[in-house]
Amino acid sequence: MTTCTTEGCSRQTSLYLCTDCIVELDSLLADVRPLLQFIGGAIDQTAVTRSPGASGGGGGVAKSRPAMNVDAYLLRAWLHQLPARAYDTAVDNPDAGKILFMARDWIQKARDLVWGPEDSRVYGRCEEPLEGEDEDDDPIPCDGQLVAHPDEATVKCPECNTVHNVSDVLAKLRRKVRGEPMTPSGVRDLLRAKAKAVITKKDIENWVSRGKLRYVLDHVSSNSRDRKIYYPGDVLQVFEDMRARNRALM
Repeated sequence: MTTCTTEGCSRQTSLYLCTDCIVELDSLLADVRPLLQFIGGAIDQTAVTRSPGASGGGGGVAKSRPAMNVDAYLLRAWLHQLPARAYDTAVDNPDAGKILFMARDWIQKARDLVWGPEDSRVYGRCEEPLEGEDEDDDPIPCDGQLVAHPDEATVKCPECNTVHNVSDVLAKLRRKVRGEPMTPSGVRDLLRAKAKAVITKKDIENWVSRGKLRYVLDHVSSNSRDRKIYYPGDVLQVFEDMRARNRALM
């Protein structure tokens, strides 16, 4: 057994990467092919400029020569250098930790360049059981904040270094927040605070009309209007499904 070669990771492993780092690298490498497919547009972006002697107010001759985005060009070359498979790298390459470090940087920059910068998403607390100081102590849930780019398949806790699958974290969050049905405004406020999911009233109405979101009727009587209330977990599920669908169509 030896230590994982990723900087800051002290897990024991028989390979050059521990299991969590292999999962993280694998999720990053999954984006290389689509990024390479679309990064050409960022490289060949067109800029219309004026000649050096042009004065203010539109003087001079317009130039429409495409300006090469050097950053995008270099990123494309760097992405081509990344390995095809995470497991093979963990088995054969003593520099696997450095490759993971470079993949984090290059793929994040390429995502922002190709798909546009997006805010990081907060997935709540890690809650991984940690051993107490004494053997008889009950496990203590890790209080680390899980924050990652919206396109990440995994998220790493900054406190205990546990790597979580985002799908598992979201499933856990949905179970936790499903709770009692709430009004649309209550659902939106809760999910904005808990999952950083910005959902509008129009979104909910649209999802209901398309049959993607179910509601519960409250205060049903002949003297008052029926009120539709929703499980927050159901709304979050539709939000994530629609977001994944829109990303696939880009």
